[in-house]
Amino acid sequence: MPKPKAAFVAVLLFFLLTIGGIGFYYWYQNAHYVTTEDAYVDGPMWRLGPSVAGKITSVPVKEGDQVEPGQEILRLDNRSLPPGADPDLAIVRSPVKGVVLKVSARPGEVVGAGQPVVLVGDPRQFYITANVDESKIWRVHHGQRVEVRIDALPGRVFEGRIAEINTAVASTFSLIPTRSTSGSFVKVSQRVPVKIYLLDAKGVDLRLGESAEVKIFARE
Repeated sequence: MPKPKAAFVAVLLFFLLTIGGIGFYYWYQNAHYVTTEDAYVDGPMWRLGPSVAGKITSVPVKEGDQVEPGQEILRLDNRSLPPGADPDLAIVRSPVKGVVLKVSARPGEVVGAGQPVVLVGDPRQFYITANVDESKIWRVHHGQRVEVRIDALPGRVFEGRIAEINTAVASTFSLIPTRSTSGSFVKVSQRVPVKIYLLDAKGVDLRLGESAEVKIFARE
């Protein structure tokens, strides 16, 4: 066999093997895993404010502070209270142990009844919310193993488990749902929120809203 022809066959064989290997890799990934980069750190939050309107006299916490159940986080001027009202109405206390995430008012400002002033979260209950394409959600089940990578912690891989699969798509919860108002219709792929609990993130400094990437082991 002439050398040029042998070289051509070798190059062609290498090319076919490479394409085949890449194809097998993507087939294997799609067959065994469900992945999404549309994920973030989530968790329970408490939006706290006074039950009566009044002028703020003190906000003894700042963003990042640890708070305990019953700890005072805001106080109103007692003169703001209705006659005969319980003085405790002038004090807002944290209902949980957590971290102050945001303070949106300062002493001297007047706030309305029920107006959120302090946002508190509990890092011990943080989890991952992953928005999974609706065409793949049938492969996702409660208890499946998940690998989680958080952008703010490069190189770290966390283990998680599927805890909850929402019964509605993510756009249902938006203030303005995506609905076509024109005569034409453009189909938009929807995403279903999935809650993932992290099993090995104790003591890790996570922040609400941090971006994440998840790999769900759909076939083990």
